[in-house]
Amino acid sequence: MDLPVFYDEREEWNNALLLYDAALKEINTKLEILNNEFKLAHQYNPIEHITSRIKSPQSIAKKLRHNGRELRVENIIKYVNDVAGIRIICSFTSDIYRIADLIAKQSDIKVLKIKDYIMSPKENGYTSYHMIVSIPVFLSNRTVDTKVEIQIRTIAMDFWASLEHKIYYKFEGNAPDHIKKELKECSEIVAYLDQKMLSLNEELRRCNQNLQDEYQKEVLEKYNNIVAESIGTVVEEDTIEQAIENLEKQKKDDQAIKAEKKAAKKGRKRFVFGVM
Repeated sequence: MDLPVFYDEREEWNNALLLYDAALKEINTKLEILNNEFKLAHQYNPIEHITSRIKSPQSIAKKLRHNGRELRVENIIKYVNDVAGIRIICSFTSDIYRIADLIAKQSDIKVLKIKDYIMSPKENGYTSYHMIVSIPVFLSNRTVDTKVEIQIRTIAMDFWASLEHKIYYKFEGNAPDHIKKELKECSEIVAYLDQKMLSLNEELRRCNQNLQDEYQKEVLEKYNNIVAESIGTVVEEDTIEQAIENLEKQKKDDQAIKAEKKAAKKGRKRFVFGVM
C-alpha cells in the first residue's frame, strides 16, 4: 500500500503499516479465542464473522485535509484513529455489549474512546458501537502501543450501513432529501427488527431452560423411585449424597445392634460356666 506520489516518508510509513497490520492480527486472534471459548462453554457463538482492513492512503489524506492537518506520518499516527479497523458482526444487540465488555477486560488492551451509536444513533440513522483501543505490538527491540478502531454491530445494522455507504458514494455525499428520509425510515425498521429478533431469542432461551428443568426433574423422580424400591422407603427430596448417607447410617446401626447382641450372649456364657 503506497502513499500518494507527493509523499516522501515511505520508509516511515512502511514501518507504521507493519505496526497496524500486527495490531489487527493480535486483536483478530483474541476475538477468535474468545468466540471459541464461548462456543465451548455456552454452545453459542456471539460473533457471526469478523472483517479487518487498513485505511487507504487516499482516505487517510482526505481525512487529514478535512481536519486541516499536514500529510505526515506523525499526524497520521496521532490524529487518525481508524487507520487499522476491525468490524465484528453479531446476531443480537445483547451480543454487542457482551463482546465489548470481553474486549475491555483483556489485560493488554487499553480502551481509549467509546462511541455508542446504538444508544445515540447518528442523525442519518446510523447505529453501531465503536471502540478506539490500543494494543502493544512486540518488535525485536521495542514495544509499540498501536491504535485500532473496533466496530461492533448486528447483521441488520451492517446491512443498512453498507447500503447507506453505497448510496452516499453515488451521490458523493449529497444525496437528495427524499432519499435521506427513506434511509432514516429504514434505520428505524432495522432497529425494530433487531429488537424483535432479540425478544424471540430470549423467549427461545427461556423455553430451552424450562425444558432442561423438566428433564432434570424427571431424572430426579426416576432416581427417587429406584432408591425407594431399593431400601423400602419413600424418598422425596433426597439427593444422591443424602441417600448414600442414609444407607451408611443404616449399615452402622445394624452393625452396632449385632455387636450388642454378641456381647450380651458372651456375658451369659461367662455366668453359666463360672468364668469371670
